[in-house]
Amino acid sequence: MKKSNAYFRIRFPRTSDAPDIQARLIPYDPLGFLEEDEWWEVYFHDHVWQNIEPLFRKNCERDGSVPVYTAQRLEQENWNRLWEESIQPIQVSDRICIAPSWHVVDADPNVIVLTIDPKMSFGTGYHATTRLMLRLLETHIRPDDTVLDVGTGTGVLAIAAIRLGAAHADGVDTDEWSYENAMENAERNGVADRILVAEGSLEAVSGTYDVILSNITKIDNLQMLPRLDAMLRPGGRILLSGFYRTDTTDIHLALEQLRLRVDENKEEDEWAAVSAVKEAP
Repeated sequence: MKKSNAYFRIRFPRTSDAPDIQARLIPYDPLGFLEEDEWWEVYFHDHVWQNIEPLFRKNCERDGSVPVYTAQRLEQENWNRLWEESIQPIQVSDRICIAPSWHVVDADPNVIVLTIDPKMSFGTGYHATTRLMLRLLETHIRPDDTVLDVGTGTGVLAIAAIRLGAAHADGVDTDEWSYENAMENAERNGVADRILVAEGSLEAVSGTYDVILSNITKIDNLQMLPRLDAMLRPGGRILLSGFYRTDTTDIHLALEQLRLRVDENKEEDEWAAVSAVKEAP
């Protein structure tokens, strides 16, 4: 049976438990998040949301809290129009701005404008974890670094790494949309000759790297960390996000067990990101 090309937009009020709800939804591979002052939205493929909604509600009921939300089904043409209308430029830091190609940004010449058209992949800058990773990147990337971006999505982190001075970036993602979207965005930013994106899991890439980026879930980070450590050169750096700030202790412990020294933490709302260095033997 052919899968539907429709999508669901699920809108939640912006409340104190919003980060916890987002953390529950991230493992189900959402297509993207949007956050505003009064509300936030998450997008899923039609068939994915219909499958996970009963489980999502059951898990919330088990914990004694069922969030209020509305779910709207969107056909392909409506998805594209509404998604594009919702994407606005985002000032991530004094040095980095993210904007879609259909918006003209009048930025200071010293500001790096990342032109990102999200299509259907996570990573527009509208989620705190993407912003946290970008802020760590601008501090820690070094000239001529080689970079691995795990769960590259739109390619925004890989592209930012190159724009900040890295020599080459490999991206990998299990999402079938990611290769096309990430490479299109690399072209838009003039860095396609220095980025290579592979569809699949970590086995789709090989070699060692100076910097590894992993903005995925806490569970996936913990499971993949030994393999990521094996791919990180001595003296290299790993940047992790995609987890709740209350999970930071677990992340630190896993890093320390692999002799990866944590040297910076960043937080926004209830989300966190960590930077750690692999000590030379």
